[in-house]
Amino acid sequence: MGQTQNHRVTQRKGRSKQRQRALDVLFEADCKDLQITDLVDLLAARQTLSTAQQPIQAYGTQIVETYAASHDDIDSMIEAASPAWALSRMSMVDRNLLRIGATELMYLNVDLPIVVKEIANLAREFSGDKAVSFTMGILNRIDEIRSLETSGEGNANLVDASTSDEFNLPSHQD
Repeated sequence: MGQTQNHRVTQRKGRSKQRQRALDVLFEADCKDLQITDLVDLLAARQTLSTAQQPIQAYGTQIVETYAASHDDIDSMIEAASPAWALSRMSMVDRNLLRIGATELMYLNVDLPIVVKEIANLAREFSGDKAVSFTMGILNRIDEIRSLETSGEGNANLVDASTSDEFNLPSHQD
């Protein structure tokens, strides 16, 4: 007989639930290979009609709208923080969890410990245990890069991560 995995279904509330709703919208757009303009239309539809029990609300909407407005910067930051893993190689769930986390860190001024905890919980439920360490490593690196950028030390202290072994991130399977 095959083994069954025990996935804990978490009842989320508040911002945690809205992060999950943002994941629903970003994941759906990714599955459908929608352009950013179509993502905004999908978001508008999900604010009133949702495949989930509850339509996306204010905070989830803010995450998706912020990502849509700054997707190039956010995706570039994720790739800079994960030199061994291009976005296209990541699983859709992990890629979109990182987009949510990076959006919160870069544009919504959410503290790193909150972002890491929330994204780790979503990764544990919707992806897998390897995804938890993978997303945590990348989110921590994004925070490090942002700290260097905003500290006045600038790009002079950033190492070209594509040629450096200094930033060993956990291995991850698609």
